[in-house]
Amino acid sequence: MTTDDEPRRIQSADRVCDILEYLRDGDQTTVSEVADAVDLSPGTAHTYLATLESRGFVQKREGKYRLGLELLPYGEHVRLQNDLYQAAKAELHRLAHDSDATAHLMTEYEGRLIVLHEAFGENAIGTEYHPRKRERPQTHLHCTSAGKAILAHLPDYRVARIIEDQGLVSYTSSTITDEAELVAELETVRDRGFALNDQEQMHGIRAVGSPIRYDGDRVLGAVSLSGAASNWSGDRFRRDLPEKVMRAANAIEVNFHSNSTGGISPD
Repeated sequence: MTTDDEPRRIQSADRVCDILEYLRDGDQTTVSEVADAVDLSPGTAHTYLATLESRGFVQKREGKYRLGLELLPYGEHVRLQNDLYQAAKAELHRLAHDSDATAHLMTEYEGRLIVLHEAFGENAIGTEYHPRKRERPQTHLHCTSAGKAILAHLPDYRVARIIEDQGLVSYTSSTITDEAELVAELETVRDRGFALNDQEQMHGIRAVGSPIRYDGDRVLGAVSLSGAASNWSGDRFRRDLPEKVMRAANAIEVNFHSNSTGGISPD
C-alpha cells in the first residue's frame, strides 16, 4: 500500500523501464537472460520484448535483443531541451579546438556522472574510446576531474549520501578510495577552483575539470579536458590547462545566466 507521500507506481511501466535499463547496460541478450534479470517468466518477458520491438524501442537479431533506433530521437530531444547543453556547446567546441584535447560537459544525476556533450580537438586522443563509453554513460564521480569538481560544490550531506550509495570504487592504483582522503581533496578543489584526475579512472589519461555554478553556490555540472598523461605534465597539467578550463566554465556560466529558461535544476 502506498502512503500519501509516495506516488502510485504502475508495475508494468516499471518492468518496461527495467528491461530497457538492462538492455542499455549489457550487450545483445536473449529472452531468458532478460527474464532472469528483471524477475519475469520467459513467456512474460517475451511479450514485453515483442511489444517493445513492435514500437521500435527494441531490435531483434538472430534471437537476441538490443535497444532500437527509435530511442535515439528521445535522447537527442532531452539534450536539446537542456539549458546547460545549450549554454555550453559552442564553448566546449572552442575549448577542445584551442587545447587540442577532448572536452566534456558533465552533470550529476542520482549520484552518478552523465555526459551531456563532448568535443574533440584535431589531435585529441580517445576519439574511439569516448563514444564507446557513452554506451554506458553513467560513471562514478570520485575518480574523474568533472566528478570531483561537482562533488566539491555539493552540500556535505549530498556528498556523504553519494559515497554511501555509490561507494568509492577503485579503477586504478591512483583512484581515491578513502573517504577522508576524498573529503580533503574536495576541499583543495574548492580552494583552487579546479579538479585534477591523475590517471585515477584510466591508466595513461589525465584530466582537468572545473565546476559550472549558478547563483554562486549551486552547481549545475562541470566542464573537463582530458589527454595523454605523457603529454600532460608539470605546469601544463597543473596550471596552463586548468586556466583554460576555468575560463571556459566561467563563459558557460555567463551564457547560462543569459539564456536560461529555468528548465534545469541542479538538485
